[in-house]
Amino acid sequence: ETALYNSSRFIKIINPTSEDIRDQINKYITERSALGDILVFYFSGHGIPIGHNDFGLCTTDSKKHPINDTVLPLSLLRISDLLSTLSIMSVTPVLIIDSCYSGKVGEILISPSDSIQIIKSIVESSSASNNVLFCSCSDSQTSLNVPKLGGLFSHGLYQIASRGVHKSGNDSHILGFKDIYPPLKTYIETEGIDSSPRLYLGETLTDFPFVKNIGFNPQIYSFVGHLKAIVIALWNNGNNLELRPSEILEVCGKGSYGNHSKLSLLPWQLIETNPRTKKRRLTARGKLFAQGKITIPRDIEKDPSTGEWVQSPGTRKIHIQDV
Repeated sequence: ETALYNSSRFIKIINPTSEDIRDQINKYITERSALGDILVFYFSGHGIPIGHNDFGLCTTDSKKHPINDTVLPLSLLRISDLLSTLSIMSVTPVLIIDSCYSGKVGEILISPSDSIQIIKSIVESSSASNNVLFCSCSDSQTSLNVPKLGGLFSHGLYQIASRGVHKSGNDSHILGFKDIYPPLKTYIETEGIDSSPRLYLGETLTDFPFVKNIGFNPQIYSFVGHLKAIVIALWNNGNNLELRPSEILEVCGKGSYGNHSKLSLLPWQLIETNPRTKKRRLTARGKLFAQGKITIPRDIEKDPSTGEWVQSPGTRKIHIQDV
């Protein structure tokens, strides 16, 4: 219900090895026209700093040294490798990282804030200002987990997408990261966890459309009595009339006068304007509808993406006698 992108446009890999992810990224870069793409890379799992200038994503084949418990960097997927590969085709990275950021590499303890800055610096060095980095931040490897639900960050994204966000404006039918970040931060903090997500938007890519906004209320018109009155008046028992808007006001009343243009909208298309006289008249569909020979959707709504009027989901088809 919230998806902006169809299933053919994403690949999901569960419990991959580092080589699995590398293979998919290499295929993406070499087997399609990736030049100038925007790629959303969503990683949920463990992460660990590699020294002071790189960050590794842990996969199922990541290994620790048996003596000092240090993760072996060659067994990780480096963020720098991922981003440098994408930069070959000038791909804009949108990174969503649900990962724990504490760990010991080379006997050096690195704080969560340091880890975030490492990832941020890697992103900026490879893509300048054209990027998005949206990530969870934790001071331990377990603090962001929710029993049976997984990472709190990912679960929070799911919860917010499922209930939507109240917003105004021309883009209120979609949610970008700017819309999601405040309620997500509140959601995580409400759980009593000393951690909060971090959102960094590059100066070029200032936001990204992430999901449909379930909280959006589309503009809807219903075929009701005063619209039926216009159709009946123009039909005139088969002796079709053409009426000026002022005449519609006299014959049908104020409600009809103020709404006659709605009957021209797709997918109704019941009346039209005579280009010669500028009067309103029934279309061929309108004449059939007036005679009860065809049905129309009771409700129509404006698609916020295209601006076109479409049949409302779940509405029923009606004959004129149903109103």
